Amino acid sequence: MNTALIVAAGASTRAKLNQSKVLYEINQKPLFMYSVETFKSMGHDIVLVVSRDDLNHVRKYVTEDIKLVIGGKTRSESVMNGLKEVETPYVFIHDAARPLISKDAILSIEKALEYHDAVLLVEKMTSALKQNTPNGIQSLDRESYVLAQTPQAFLTEKIRFAYIRNHVPYDDDIALYQAFYPEEKIHTVINEEPNLKVTYQEDLAYVKAVLKERDEHMRIGHSFDIHQLVEGRSLWLGGIEIPFEKGLLGHSDADVLLHAISEAILGALALGDLGTHFPDTDPKYKGIDSKLILKEVHDAMHHRGYQIGNIDATVFAEVPKLNPHMLKIRESIARLLSIPLDLVSVKATTYEKMDAIGEQKAMAAEAVVLLKKV
Repeated sequence: MNTALIVAAGASTRAKLNQSKVLYEINQKPLFMYSVETFKSMGHDIVLVVSRDDLNHVRKYVTEDIKLVIGGKTRSESVMNGLKEVETPYVFIHDAARPLISKDAILSIEKALEYHDAVLLVEKMTSALKQNTPNGIQSLDRESYVLAQTPQAFLTEKIRFAYIRNHVPYDDDIALYQAFYPEEKIHTVINEEPNLKVTYQEDLAYVKAVLKERDEHMRIGHSFDIHQLVEGRSLWLGGIEIPFEKGLLGHSDADVLLHAISEAILGALALGDLGTHFPDTDPKYKGIDSKLILKEVHDAMHHRGYQIGNIDATVFAEVPKLNPHMLKIRESIARLLSIPLDLVSVKATTYEKMDAIGEQKAMAAEAVVLLKKV
């Protein structure tokens, strides 16, 4: 488990707004929430450091699982205050003024932390680099330079040790870390996606355009479903019947894979869960073919102007062996949704003989669906 320590306590003087820039709303959402939601969606604990003046306003947006911390007079004090609340082995220190941070960048840092105690996210220099010297302008090799970004990630105990003992200002967290661990090589991760730090008003226009494009054109949904395995039922999975002595128990045909995909689509559209639309208390859905459920959800998606970007699903089952049926399952889902086969990924794994699935008492499926605006 990791923690995202998101610093949102700056004075924002250069932005020349009548409020803190992290409270500036884009698409009815304050700037700081974009970083919060990105890290939270990846399973990070969140420690959000805010100014005392912004605290009540911030509380309107955050859930109880987010730790709110009052910042200090300087960024260093704010980070130190936040580090006191971090309980996980690794911490990602991120500026809330960088709302464009991507999941891919965070994932790359997570992978690097498997081998390094400090990781710096950077962008390459694209402009010609010059140095103004007493003898005139000198050209520098831009390939030797990078621009630092956040998040910067660390083994928590080491960066906290450095902050507790530090009394000198540094440009960023990596610089402080290097001062206390000079022999340690800092690992860098190159980020090629937008990650602008909002500093001036004109930066907000750029960020607003990027975020509006993201919010309007892509939506992600996720779902997990589980059903009991019982005798006397046919086993339906992905819209095809799998030869097996048991089937899944449910009010419908209990196709756990189509249920997960259908609910993930509903989730991406913010339309609630499958039980809301197809309640098991309604007799008309008794024994319903899950292909009809998926079709109705698919129609709702098209009605709102979206199409499938791709599907990534996993089936959890000890028995039967699903690999021989995987291509037919994928083809069935692609056909039902009228999308190319290469947009449908379905994997199968066991539960290593643990819990109900491992004991052959149940099967489950998990699905992540990306929707794109037509």
